[in-house]
Amino acid sequence: MCIFCNGLDKDQIIYETKHFKVVFDIDPEQEGHMLLISKEHYMNYLELPDRVVLDLIQLERKLIQILESDMNIFGVSLIRNNGRVMDNGTHFHEHIIPRYESDGFWEEGPTENFPFNFKQFITLLNA
Repeated sequence: MCIFCNGLDKDQIIYETKHFKVVFDIDPEQEGHMLLISKEHYMNYLELPDRVVLDLIQLERKLIQILESDMNIFGVSLIRNNGRVMDNGTHFHEHIIPRYESDGFWEEGPTENFPFNFKQFITLLNA
């Protein structure tokens, strides 16, 4: 059973497009870590029809614009797992992780967490 098809509560969804739901990750690498989850059950990126890929790219740009320009986040990391490295019990999704200067994200050891203004982000997202 796919947790993304059956396990999301409506109140977890912070934004939707025609083909994607956006939620905050329940086990974030950094505050503000989001998942972009396809509404239809696709097993990997290569299965996404072109119209869904276009929607994904437009959604990425919207979220990155808000994070980097409006919220002054240092940058973001986009992560897509594909193929057999996907988590069991899930379908296609992408991670957007807010990044900060010297946050230690790619270094061994724990990542330094920075506060994230969730309320401001939601307001900007829905503006």
